[in-house]
Amino acid sequence: MKVDTSALAQPQVQPSGPETPKTPPKEMAHGTLAPDVYHRSGEQGQTPTYSRPVVIGEGQVLLETAEETLKRVGEAHSQLYAGSDMFHAANKMVEHYDDFMGMLELTDPMLAEKNWRFSVDEQGLMKVSGDLSEDEIMTLETKLNNNRELVKYANEVKEAFLKYTEMERGPSGTSSYWGKYDVNEDNFADIIDMKSLMEERVESKSYKVTEGINLSVLDFVDNVAEQLKSKAEVAFADEPYNYVHDGA
Repeated sequence: MKVDTSALAQPQVQPSGPETPKTPPKEMAHGTLAPDVYHRSGEQGQTPTYSRPVVIGEGQVLLETAEETLKRVGEAHSQLYAGSDMFHAANKMVEHYDDFMGMLELTDPMLAEKNWRFSVDEQGLMKVSGDLSEDEIMTLETKLNNNRELVKYANEVKEAFLKYTEMERGPSGTSSYWGKYDVNEDNFADIIDMKSLMEERVESKSYKVTEGINLSVLDFVDNVAEQLKSKAEVAFADEPYNYVHDGA
């Protein structure tokens, strides 16, 4: 999978005096952002290079050098899109989720087959929603929250998502990728369905056994991207400038 970080690899500047309207250079005035696309490709290309002049005018302060921007964005993208902390926490959830669903299928098979979702609320507890009665929701939430390991890893997924989308936005507070969406402690459970993420399994049994990987990284990332696109508000999008991206 190749995630284009070009739209983020820029030095960050902000006015030190009274805020003035941000006007792009004339040659960039008609630029547009690249589409919000997540590619299903396992190919890892060479690290791209970026070219954009650092212009520090009167009344402006450099917040971040180009090198610092590349390092920050590279770490954020590695964690979010390349199978690092967030993915590994979700991968560890799978075993505990499977145990939970196996027991539920034995004790209440009709409930197990119903259309429902779960996520992590602002208090770090499992929250259930879907086509269920209040009693069914209470039953599932009680059972899920009693599974301490499942709750632990679900919270790690949430914490990693929030941490690295904030890192992706950086000093400018904007992003072209997942960081552009308004997802926070309070609304995470309304946007990210973890039950859906648990279904993105690898197809190769040998890979699962030898590598200990239960989920497909590419399908996992695509799933999160689709959930964000369909349920989250875009609140922190980058301004429409053009960037020179060599080696794409």
